[in-house]
Amino acid sequence: MSESTAKNIKLEARRRAREQQAKANAERVQRDRANVEDIAIWTLAVNKVTAVDAWEAERLAAVREQIRAEAACRRAGDRAQGSAAIARMQARGETLATIARLAGVAVGVIRTWSRYSPTTKASASKNGSDALGA
Repeated sequence: MSESTAKNIKLEARRRAREQQAKANAERVQRDRANVEDIAIWTLAVNKVTAVDAWEAERLAAVREQIRAEAACRRAGDRAQGSAAIARMQARGETLATIARLAGVAVGVIRTWSRYSPTTKASASKNGSDALGA
């Protein structure tokens, strides 16, 4: 092989190496741009998910409070009915002990339920006294 042929081969090899390097650099730039775009999309998605989590917590808290308020109203109505039943039995002369025995519960349970009676408060007010049993 002649010296000039060897130089040409060497120059050609360098040229191919530079072309390969330039191609690799262009691919890296393109990949980096795509990565920057995807990172931006991912960051936005993370922020949106965080916002949805906050929204969900707020909505659940609001619904939870609404349900608790509705449950309190339902309990109050049911307690008033139970208490009214106890008051009617007492009006017929039954004692709390007798009512408890009929219901199969402790007297304390009946006493607690009798405190929910709206009629007890209403009848106490009608008598001119706010004291219970007056």
